[in-house]
Amino acid sequence: MMKSPILRATVALASLIVAGTTASAQSTSALPPAATLLAKYATAVGGPAFTAAKSVLTKGGMSMPAAGINATFLLTQVAPNQMSMVTEIPGMGKIEAGFDGTTAWSMDPMQGARLLTGKELDQIRDESDRRAAIRSPEMFSAVQTVADTTMNSERCYLVKLTWKSGRETHDCYSAATGLMVASKSVQKTAMGDIPVVTMFSEYKKFGDVTVATKTVQEAMGQQQVLTISSVELGNGAGVTVTPPAAVQALVKAPAK
Repeated sequence: MMKSPILRATVALASLIVAGTTASAQSTSALPPAATLLAKYATAVGGPAFTAAKSVLTKGGMSMPAAGINATFLLTQVAPNQMSMVTEIPGMGKIEAGFDGTTAWSMDPMQGARLLTGKELDQIRDESDRRAAIRSPEMFSAVQTVADTTMNSERCYLVKLTWKSGRETHDCYSAATGLMVASKSVQKTAMGDIPVVTMFSEYKKFGDVTVATKTVQEAMGQQQVLTISSVELGNGAGVTVTPPAAVQALVKAPAK
């Protein structure tokens, strides 16, 4: 359920381009409706409990074995549409991204602080909306099941999602459990479009919600592995999303 913000952070870390997964061609008339698959997924992960929470704090680790990188992250989500993600990499520094309902930002040791605009802003605005994590239908202008295929070693139904912002992504939902086993998207970054394939596994309950505690991203023969250790749903007390000082300075800077 915490997939999209974590995805953004790992893309910033690796700057990787992922080869797409080819789905088997089938007649869409024999496939289950996309709306049914999304509703089953929302139920399976405890959607009502997630959207009812005023705040969600997710902690975990991130590794890139081939590069010998190990990091930790804290994902903060505040209803209805605020998010910040801070990834700390020993010896390299922090990667930060967020949206406070108005301002979207990204900050890392290579590029410094940036305000996100255009398609990057559209993307993080989508990702920060609490409804996006459980694939609420009001987030999309169209949803379509396009294939019965296999991803992440599991039979799943591939669904094309057309967001109201105009971007397109794909999810693959397990034919057995209804849980998301993989996704495909194109991340908008300062370096251009980066195709990403992400695989989800080891789902675990945290209170009334169910979360994939292992996420694997593959790109250019390399892997990034994310593991979630805790998910805390709260009433929002004392939890805020605030842009870093360097980002606030950019907001206040006079336009050139």
